[in-house]
Amino acid sequence: MNTDGSQFPTSLQIARRLLAQEAAQSRDGESEMVGVLQRTCLRVSENLRHSVGEDGFNALLVRAIGRTEADHPPLRTIQPLSQGSLHLDRVAASIEAHGIDAVTAAIETLLASLIDVLGRLIGEDMTIQLIDRDAQRSRTDAGGQVS
Repeated sequence: MNTDGSQFPTSLQIARRLLAQEAAQSRDGESEMVGVLQRTCLRVSENLRHSVGEDGFNALLVRAIGRTEADHPPLRTIQPLSQGSLHLDRVAASIEAHGIDAVTAAIETLLASLIDVLGRLIGEDMTIQLIDRDAQRSRTDAGGQVS
């Protein structure tokens, strides 16, 4: 077992990779960052709901928001009110209020926190597989090895 941690990407690096993957898949006319942020959050949310159920996802999301919202005010705009779902339609309004850089940083940090919380429960490798099912599937479909 490698204990130096240099072999594994950090949660923030994984979150940024998820956003970059979505940006790379954008079609012409859909390259606006608001769409990338919304689609990435939606994909991660759907993957986690499928894997850990609605209640499990809600618990993870509440914990991740609790860890990040004090340092990232834009999250207050898009956070769940009661049902545990992000208000993705509010991303554009949050960008108008806080700026694209602040909202992107907030969502990156929220995704990283979700990865951290779940990773502590089930391990980093399995967490990445659950969060990024689409990339996992495309690597397998392309004949590549899943790491």
